Amino acid sequence: MRPAARCSTHSQLKGLRPKLHDLPDPAWTLQSALAPALQAMAGCGLVFDALVKPGHLPHLLTFCNRFPTLQVVIDHGAKPDIAANQWQPWADGLERIAVETSAFCELSGLMTEAGTGPVVGAVQRWGQHVLNTFGPERVLWGSDWPVLELAGSYATWWQETSTLLQRLSPENQAAVLGGTARRARYPRMAP
Repeated sequence: MRPAARCSTHSQLKGLRPKLHDLPDPAWTLQSALAPALQAMAGCGLVFDALVKPGHLPHLLTFCNRFPTLQVVIDHGAKPDIAANQWQPWADGLERIAVETSAFCELSGLMTEAGTGPVVGAVQRWGQHVLNTFGPERVLWGSDWPVLELAGSYATWWQETSTLLQRLSPENQAAVLGGTARRARYPRMAP
């Protein structure tokens, strides 16, 4: 059995999450040497968690189109710089991925990107954009705890989340708060 196939049979392994935002090359995932590993991941039903920042989004779009059968989850909404009120190029980059690929996006980590002690409502614009562009069927909620404690509290993030989700139906709220994560991160498991 090939190493990737052998690893994929381990019940605890669901995917891989390289810390792309720490690499100096924002197009690192596009190097041809990685293609066999990424194709093996797709073939084994493993998920690629894309831990990226806004500058990576154009390359992530190319990546998603190059590997359309690989399940991709954009971690932490691609970490927009909310503390600096940065909207572009993040908003357009995220929207292109939502429209042109089948990637999922986490509604997570936004409070951490809003700086220390953010005011109530600080992440609403960014969170709403994630929900509007991907829709509840492709958005999965995360707490970002314990890293979240560097900026705010779990209680504050939960309040922000509740405000964001209040416009959704109970079914769509349930999708964001768990159903979508089961489909995105555990595609090898029966629903």
